[in-house]
Amino acid sequence: MKKNILYLHGYNGSLTPAKQTVLERFGYVMAPSIVYDNPDYFNKLVVPAATADIIIGSSFGGHTAHLLSLLYNKPALLFNPAFVTSIPNPDLSGFAFPHFKSSRTHIILGKKDDVIFYKDNLEYINRTITQKDMSLISLEHLGHRIPEDVFAEQVATFMEEVAAEPKTSTH
Repeated sequence: MKKNILYLHGYNGSLTPAKQTVLERFGYVMAPSIVYDNPDYFNKLVVPAATADIIIGSSFGGHTAHLLSLLYNKPALLFNPAFVTSIPNPDLSGFAFPHFKSSRTHIILGKKDDVIFYKDNLEYINRTITQKDMSLISLEHLGHRIPEDVFAEQVATFMEEVAAEPKTSTH
């Protein structure tokens, strides 16, 4: 069964046609254009996240995808999430984020990332994210930008893992 996939791009980014094609093999893709400089951007993503089955994000979109996946207990695939930056600074007032979720999180970190430094991100993840069903993949030669082949491989792996999970009740 096809999934509803919410894809969140990075700062000043967008979903490329090639990556959209990869995602469309697995489901219906929502890829809103996000202005991260607007503090209200998070509020505009709440409805799409609530209707998504899976949330995928890169960089600032990865950090935002993590927050939305916590809020709605949705599986998340995060590419070089911008956990260790002070900007953007979304307005998160009115939201209560649990510290734990039961759905899968798959984090891809590039050891050659010169935007969101690998070591800082890894320390943050190890210190802050306490989740049973999390996998962390560190790729030796990956920088901040995610090549199409790495994107396709990681999306396929993640989708297989999510499909293999037992169905849980959410009431």
